[in-house]
Amino acid sequence: MSGSVIIRHGHEIVDGLIIYNETPLSWEDADAKAGRRLDRRKAWAFIDDGLCVLARWTQSCSGCSYVGERGGGCSECGYHGVVRSGAWVPA
Repeated sequence: MSGSVIIRHGHEIVDGLIIYNETPLSWEDADAKAGRRLDRRKAWAFIDDGLCVLARWTQSCSGCSYVGERGGGCSECGYHGVVRSGAWVPA
């Protein structure tokens, strides 16, 4: 799986949902903006003129688990007891 780069220009709220205004960026433009060569295997974003990388992790499903314990599964997690989460973090 190859990575990608986006630049976030802002956001708006529509019917209670946050809609981000993002556009893709070429690897050459992203390298120039970052001042270094970015790892092509990762997902990158320029948010508020700062470079961020996408961090992903697995955690217990909130719909079927007890505090800190893996659940038996529900429709939220596809009956696996765990879900994938992610967030942009400063690089």
